[in-house]
Amino acid sequence: MPHARHVMLALAAPLLAAGPAMAQDVWDDAGGIETEFSLEGALVIAPEADQFALGLLKGGLSANYVLDNGVEIGAVGGLEAQRDHPARAGFSGVFPPTAGAGASSGGAFSGLARGGVPEDQGLRASLETAYIYIEGGYGEARLGADEGVATRFFEGGPVLFSHAGLVNPALDPSGALIARTDHDLTGPAMRASYASPRILGLRAGASYTPEADRRGLDRDPARDFPGTGRPEIENAYEFALNLSRRLPQSGVRLRAAAAYSQADTHFPADPTLYGNVETWSAGASAEFSRFTLGGSYLDSNNGAASGPGDYTAWAVSAAIPFKKLSFVAEVSGAEDEFAGLTSDAWQAGIVWTPLEDWRLAAGWRDVDTRYISGGLAASNAPGERKGIVIEITRSM
Repeated sequence: MPHARHVMLALAAPLLAAGPAMAQDVWDDAGGIETEFSLEGALVIAPEADQFALGLLKGGLSANYVLDNGVEIGAVGGLEAQRDHPARAGFSGVFPPTAGAGASSGGAFSGLARGGVPEDQGLRASLETAYIYIEGGYGEARLGADEGVATRFFEGGPVLFSHAGLVNPALDPSGALIARTDHDLTGPAMRASYASPRILGLRAGASYTPEADRRGLDRDPARDFPGTGRPEIENAYEFALNLSRRLPQSGVRLRAAAAYSQADTHFPADPTLYGNVETWSAGASAEFSRFTLGGSYLDSNNGAASGPGDYTAWAVSAAIPFKKLSFVAEVSGAEDEFAGLTSDAWQAGIVWTPLEDWRLAAGWRDVDTRYISGGLAASNAPGERKGIVIEITRSM
């Protein structure tokens, strides 16, 4: 679509043409209030995919003050504009049914459904982050619109693309990726979170979200699907552990995480269809001097009260660095019983970081998303998508 290419090039132009990095870390006044500004943009080009060009632009601002006793208090905010695949914005979406099959309701975690009316989302903008925090010797507490600890503590293998990932994609040119292991159940909702200090490399955390009613760009739990239904998520609890430790003898850096979440669902159209949604996940990576490898896994009952409805996803990857280059290979898979979808995907390519603020990645991707039950599909049904993907990222 030519107009989509023009929109994304216009969105990326100010970022790509910018001069020195704009991130700053300055003392605003003698009182000791410190502020920091960041800006990041990405342009994704996939000549053979459904969408030729996608992109995002996001900025963040934080302010903090350190008390005499060493306790830090502050506030963080973040805005983002994004153009994803029009039928898969926010990762969720409606896939067409097979012949003779009707619409299906969406999974409480996956956000995937089957129906006859695909969405058409264009350029979107959102306040993704807005919270206050206090941090000291007893850990950190946050209150406001923020990611839950299950997402914040996530660990996985190395990635080829920062935003157009094979798993957990913010941008998906094919619209066929369904693998998500980052354990984001509630999106950028209002919540309260606590994270303990890191002791011997280990940190624990917990979050409570009264209602997942805020629509995020990468995770949209509040979207209404056309022609089908989706439950509301309420009273969500998340618990997570994160480990980051360098082995003193070998110098190997180990990272690992595990998380569990539980929430109530509310679906007036059919109160018997959904129950509590329970999800658990785990991920790890090992960084050696000559290569890095890792993986992640997630399993959710998707809120199904009875019958098939589980969602599972996994990913494994490895990277070999060489000066400013890195060679990355990834494989992933997912299955959603609610939507009746299964998917296998792989990609391999090269990452080049010519400067600290620039990241350029290119690779070949093969995604095969199909129906579990088989059967005759609509002409716009998922299938095998393969081709070159290029991502240009600038951080400031």
